[in-house]
Amino acid sequence: MNAWKKMLGVALVTTAAPLAASAAEISGNVTMATDYVFRGYSQTNEKGAIQGGFDVDFGNGFYVGTWASNVDFGSEVTTEMDFYGGYAFEVAEGVGLDLGFIQFIYPGDEAALNYQEYVASLSVGDFSFGLVYSPDYFGDGGGDATVINFDYSLSLAEAISMDFHIGQTNTDEDGLVDEDDSYIDYMIGVNYDVADVTLSLAYYDTDVDQVAPNADGRYVFSISKSL
Repeated sequence: MNAWKKMLGVALVTTAAPLAASAAEISGNVTMATDYVFRGYSQTNEKGAIQGGFDVDFGNGFYVGTWASNVDFGSEVTTEMDFYGGYAFEVAEGVGLDLGFIQFIYPGDEAALNYQEYVASLSVGDFSFGLVYSPDYFGDGGGDATVINFDYSLSLAEAISMDFHIGQTNTDEDGLVDEDDSYIDYMIGVNYDVADVTLSLAYYDTDVDQVAPNADGRYVFSISKSL
């Protein structure tokens, strides 16, 4: 899930869309990163990633989108494709609610890893609280999972901002967090907008970095551009 994925993120749920617009708006994004980290785990075996996606905002709160990245799970799976949609609206001044659905697809693995997530996100100013439920986490007969996310964005200057994230994943999926069924991930990042691109440096870590592969602390540098 960066992107809401990814960041599933990165993630992938859009912010509240304008309630009044005359036509659908299409936007895109592309990112190059030194790693693809999703909920504290490297999805590229600590290697670089090229990512991108498109979003359609229908101007009435409804939106759909798609996003993709390379992955490396030590198997024939090399690509992740996400398809998502939802409805975002303002429930009070400065308070937004986003209800969405995400389909994760991993071509080349005969749908073994494919799974879905149902997402609810509440934003208040620069704070957001998200709740995620998956009935078949990471597919292949995996158990269900719930994820709680807290995020905060802080503007330091016109072109500089910081992102803070902490999340807790609870799952029955075997082997995801060794013998535990719950773990915490967190991220601190700084962003700098220059020449129509965003340069970001983020530090990711989890509380299972001693027992889970690819879940140890790391810095990730990325370059992103909106299209």
